[in-house]
Amino acid sequence: MSTTTMPPVPAADAIERWLIARIAAATGCEAAAIEPDRVMEAYGLTSVMAVGLSAELEDWLGIDVDATIVWDYPTIAGLAAHLADGVRGRAR
Repeated sequence: MSTTTMPPVPAADAIERWLIARIAAATGCEAAAIEPDRVMEAYGLTSVMAVGLSAELEDWLGIDVDATIVWDYPTIAGLAAHLADGVRGRAR
């Protein structure tokens, strides 16, 4: 019997950096101006962008990510913590 080891979910700080870079690119904000504890919508993130971000997270992390996750966890810090801690072991 073979076992497949899933790659580990990145730490919350790595997910935060990834999210900041993607939100900066999507909204035109400077990455340095994006605060992890501020609501992502404050930076101009639209629902269409949020769905795209969810799909990118799914591809990057290799896990199922609900399209509404950005609204369920509206700050970068909250979303990163959820993904790093709460989603471990939920492989596609």
